[in-house]
Amino acid sequence: MRRVLGLNLTHCGGLRGLAVLLGIVGALAALSAAGKLVSSAEALQGSKGPTQRTQGEVVGASISHPTRWFVERERYTYNQTYGFTLWRPDSGALHDHGGTPAVRVALAYGLRPGQIKATVQEKLRAYRDLPITRQEVSIAEKGHRGVAVGPIPGSTPSTEVYVPLNGRVYQINVYGKRLGSGDKKMLSTLRFEPPSRPVSSLGLRVANSAKSLYGAGDPKRAERGRTVHEAATEGKTTFAASSLGEETLIDEGCWQADPDFFFQTQYGSTANADPKDNIPTGWSIVGSPNYWDEYTHGSLDEYGRCNRRHFTNDKFAVDYPLNHGDPIYSPFGSGTVTFAGRNITHKDYGLFVSIEAANGSYVNLSGHLSLLAPGIKKGAVVDRHTVIGFAGKTGGDKFPVGPVHLHQAYYRNPTYTPNGSPYGGAGLKVVDHRYYRGDNGVYRFGWVERPEIKYKGSWISF
Repeated sequence: MRRVLGLNLTHCGGLRGLAVLLGIVGALAALSAAGKLVSSAEALQGSKGPTQRTQGEVVGASISHPTRWFVERERYTYNQTYGFTLWRPDSGALHDHGGTPAVRVALAYGLRPGQIKATVQEKLRAYRDLPITRQEVSIAEKGHRGVAVGPIPGSTPSTEVYVPLNGRVYQINVYGKRLGSGDKKMLSTLRFEPPSRPVSSLGLRVANSAKSLYGAGDPKRAERGRTVHEAATEGKTTFAASSLGEETLIDEGCWQADPDFFFQTQYGSTANADPKDNIPTGWSIVGSPNYWDEYTHGSLDEYGRCNRRHFTNDKFAVDYPLNHGDPIYSPFGSGTVTFAGRNITHKDYGLFVSIEAANGSYVNLSGHLSLLAPGIKKGAVVDRHTVIGFAGKTGGDKFPVGPVHLHQAYYRNPTYTPNGSPYGGAGLKVVDHRYYRGDNGVYRFGWVERPEIKYKGSWISF
């Protein structure tokens, strides 16, 4: 969504003006005019423009932020927290992808002040491989004491700040590589007051409950997708799920995948069946929409990374246009789900599935799904016939990240958060994408003239 939400935004639960938090962290990963990486807040400090205050009555907090930032009013609760997230909007350029999270302000209603110390220690233990630190900080206009721990890894890392106040605990995620002086200054604009009513009165779903992940739609939809897929591939060659060639180290610490490894494109005989989208049924356009460069997510710091330890490294991620509800298949011939759902550390992927391939090195992330397929959860074993979910445009809870598409990234030997979400490792460039419609075709990025490679410009050809 590319519009700014104003002060008078309302929430079905009586929340209003939650846009405040976007100003806090939106600048956390901004680049200065000189090209130096600075925090979002520090970048905003150097720019001039109007600010506004957004409050959340059920959260019991408000904060000042630039008016151009917008607010995500959460439709779910996450691990017994509920709040609002401020997002830094995109620039409107073709490479932008809907915005990046800046700061989340939440009431941690499942936590008590006496539990903060143990919670912080748990975070430090969970990420012993990373330079994560603990520090005491001053929060809000009245100078409340808080404890900050971070950066916590993810698609956009964040520093988690815990603030005890009158028997309540607030959890504030400031997104970016570090908590800078500008961020602390913005956090000083926070104001706290008693929540107007309990979070339970909003009747919100838990973010990763069965109803939130799988919905109440047709339970046979995934089975129909598998049936169509299996009929098209019956009796055809299966590409091996074990490594037969070699992956190669390339520029900036990325790797080029083993060309003999199985990577499946997300299409079948019913894909893009909407006659209004001008995409022939069963076809798709590889890398369009792709928001950074032709076939990759490019060089922007927010996404164009090869081997940053705290981030998912998405330089060679690919976007595929699909219709809402199109089935998404496992990209691997054989693999295991490491995570399926939503989380705070990977907010800009929306609802996503992460799968570790049977070779033990490659990991895939499929993002922006509308729903998961039945049975897709952590530990589920999948193969090339498995429908893992359905296409959508989820990112923030209430705004899309462009048109319906599948974001797909691959990583080499990443690490996992405690819930199984990948981070670190190395970005993986996949050259050959194999698809099935009775002919075992192969799509190769770039221009090739080998007769066994089927293509039509940037299109996948069936």
